[in-house]
Amino acid sequence: MRTRQRWEWRLAASALAALALAGQRMVHAAETPALAWRSVTAPVRGGEISALAFDAASATLAIGDVRGVLVGPPEGAFERRLRRGPVRDLAFLGGASGGSLLAATARGLFLLEPGGAVAEVSPGPGPAARAATRLAVAAGWVAVATDDGVFFSRDARRWQRPATGFPAGAATAVALRERDGALECWAVVAGEPWSAQLVAAGEELTAREIRRQTVSFGAANGGPVDLVLAPAGADVVMVYPTALALRDSRSDTWRSVRLELPPGAEALRLRAGAGHLFLATLRGLLVAEALEGPWRRAEPPAGSAAVRALAGDAGVLFAAADTGLLAGAEPAPRPAGVDTGERRPELPGEPSIEQVHRAALVYSRLGPGRMEALRRGVSKRGWLPVVALHGGYAHDESRGAQRDQTVSSGAIWHLEDRDRDHDQGYDVGLSVAWDLGDIAYHPEAIDVSREAREVIELRDDVLDEITQLYFERRRVLAQLQALPDTGDTEALRLRLRADELAAGIDAWTGGWFGRQTRSFVAQTVSSPRAGGN
Repeated sequence: MRTRQRWEWRLAASALAALALAGQRMVHAAETPALAWRSVTAPVRGGEISALAFDAASATLAIGDVRGVLVGPPEGAFERRLRRGPVRDLAFLGGASGGSLLAATARGLFLLEPGGAVAEVSPGPGPAARAATRLAVAAGWVAVATDDGVFFSRDARRWQRPATGFPAGAATAVALRERDGALECWAVVAGEPWSAQLVAAGEELTAREIRRQTVSFGAANGGPVDLVLAPAGADVVMVYPTALALRDSRSDTWRSVRLELPPGAEALRLRAGAGHLFLATLRGLLVAEALEGPWRRAEPPAGSAAVRALAGDAGVLFAAADTGLLAGAEPAPRPAGVDTGERRPELPGEPSIEQVHRAALVYSRLGPGRMEALRRGVSKRGWLPVVALHGGYAHDESRGAQRDQTVSSGAIWHLEDRDRDHDQGYDVGLSVAWDLGDIAYHPEAIDVSREAREVIELRDDVLDEITQLYFERRRVLAQLQALPDTGDTEALRLRLRADELAAGIDAWTGGWFGRQTRSFVAQTVSSPRAGGN
């Protein structure tokens, strides 16, 4: 009884925590205006986009995917400029280069000129030097991280590796800036962060003050995945999968910030833009006003989609999501004279989020009943004996023969005597054995405990996903009701989005949500103001 009560308490606590987290996110979203997101039409699937770069001077967006690079204006047609991939990073050179674009791919480093020319400019001939991973541009210099280390160049054609510079090894991140008349470079080589001061003498670089940065909590996080120099609130930020390492410009010490991420999420990229800080994860785009947080989901659809790359400037941010390419900008200010009272659109009655959670847990069999049955079974298994049934069959057969001669009446007689013996038998046995140690603690209880932890993690993921779908749909319905009843394309887009989200919830609940809301869904398709007052 106590075990069952503890389990039910844990389930209730987990569900309440999920609801509280969802409510907290909604409160933060209401307090701080986030970017308004829209889809950008591009001839590439969202899940295939791996890199982005934006040139504000020419309003040109570059998209890297598994097949190469597309370049074009965000509101126009994109042109396939490179057919080598997969692309790992992109960077516009700017300045005197006039919008030249560098593409770091697994098969080499390529320079795309504005006139259309494409040239391979890999820093070395070997496969390790050609496998470029990340790019950085600052003060007329370019740095590229490759599987053979970090290389530098002024024109992106002639590359050098300064003597006594970074150690040899696979480089996975690089950042560059000008500081105090020198070039400061940060890189992650062989999973460890390094920094260096580089002095330029014409076309040559000389490295000095090479330092390996030590972060106490970094070893357990697998090394930084991104480096950002001089964001708001810190001099240097090293992004780890579940934490940030911040260094203040006035000191040389590091402090850690534990990231409150959605279940199963890991940080990929950190980007500042449009007055906010953005963190890309495969469980959604997160936004915050400060590095210390709180981090919350961005406005839909970016907040609930897997985001792999970010690019932009102070006015716009582009996100490569699995649902497609998205552009976020500051919402338009409310015109003067508009009613800003507390009046809110009335949404029609639907199942509550608690009911949807329960239906999803029942459909996916993630409720406490299944694990409680396993625990009860294991606790009783020690009392059950090991029963063995065995049987036997025996067969015996013997034969004999004797020969003799006799003389009778002058004749010789040959005599032969034979005998045969046959015997068979059967036996059946039943044995019963107990292992008394299993009564105190059965060894399979460990397997049940491990399974319970995995079920709890899976349940948290399911509840988090359903919460996002549910409240995003409610927001879409609220926007739909606020529109004038004109039947324009925006109303049609919102109706389709509401139906798409309802289909997602319906799939998680095995059709239960659709059966509960079928009459309302029919109304929303026929009228954008269905269910309003």
